[in-house]
Amino acid sequence: MPERDGPLTILGRKLRSLGPPSLSALIARLGEAEEYERFIEIVREFLPEREQEILHEPTPVAQIAAFCSHFKHRYFPLDDDRLAMEHYLSYGDFTRGIPVIVQGLSYDDYHEISSNFRPGFQLMTYLVPDPMEGDQTRVALAEACAEHVSTARLEQVPEGGFSREECHRLLNDTTFKGLALWADIVCCESGNFFLDNCQEDLWNFGLPDWSRETVQHLTQEWQQSEEINEEVTNMATWLEEDPPARFEELLEFILERRTEL
Repeated sequence: MPERDGPLTILGRKLRSLGPPSLSALIARLGEAEEYERFIEIVREFLPEREQEILHEPTPVAQIAAFCSHFKHRYFPLDDDRLAMEHYLSYGDFTRGIPVIVQGLSYDDYHEISSNFRPGFQLMTYLVPDPMEGDQTRVALAEACAEHVSTARLEQVPEGGFSREECHRLLNDTTFKGLALWADIVCCESGNFFLDNCQEDLWNFGLPDWSRETVQHLTQEWQQSEEINEEVTNMATWLEEDPPARFEELLEFILERRTEL
């Protein structure tokens, strides 16, 4: 009859199978004991079934990267680019707030629409409100749009574009609703966390906290932002298929409905 292994033998076998912890991981745990415990709490709160897999990674950065990889499939994507660049990322850096990916247009982003955005988004931006209120950026935007549609058509657009309220009133129940949604995004007034905030806002107001309530809320917000982005992108793609004809169709629809309503 074979001898049964004692509890110490079994424990020793399990420890050997895990392998020795890396020096960087040990140093991080000693230097950031409180932050490491908080990281474990976050793992157990949101990915309990992945705890051993995540904590078995040899370095804090690798553990955090593993967490992010699994987290995005259940909740929403985290800022992997930021994490990849910060080779000395610590547990404290991660646990102080959720590294969210925000998509709101900053002041610089708006200025780049005329030069770096797709034609469909340039044309939509010219139709919606100008958040800079008379900034020279709209002149550059008109010049960019003139490469795709006639100047005569652009001159039919009210100075400063159609207001957000009017875009929604005229387009919400139509196939052109994407334009009204883009107006919300441009003005950072969509009511969605991801679409209304940019990196500058995170620097000024801080990252969201790692709480169950916050994660649940942001998960819903991310799903909504994906739906909005899809509708807006479809609108831009539709315009790009035949810019002169499609822009004319859209503008005529808006002007006619504006008269009717």
